Amino acid sequence: MATIIIPFPFRKHTDNQREVSVTGDTLAKNLENLLALHSGLQVIHDQPGLLSIFINGKSINATTTEWKEVAVAQSDEITLIIPIAGG
Repeated sequence: MATIIIPFPFRKHTDNQREVSVTGDTLAKNLENLLALHSGLQVIHDQPGLLSIFINGKSINATTTEWKEVAVAQSDEITLIIPIAGG
């Protein structure tokens, strides 16, 4: 199972879990399975630009339609980060 790291503001939707394990062979499938477990995270699907996504520390610069093509191994760590801008 891949592990998804949940950003602090979204942990209220995962019973305060920092990590959630899901299965899937693509990034899209892993995110779908995450939403199936924690429907409060629907914002991830509805507003994909809200997050930066990393797999094993490597930034995934993909649109929602391209996520279907991003392969994920069972041992991968998917990190969801809310970008913060400032000056």
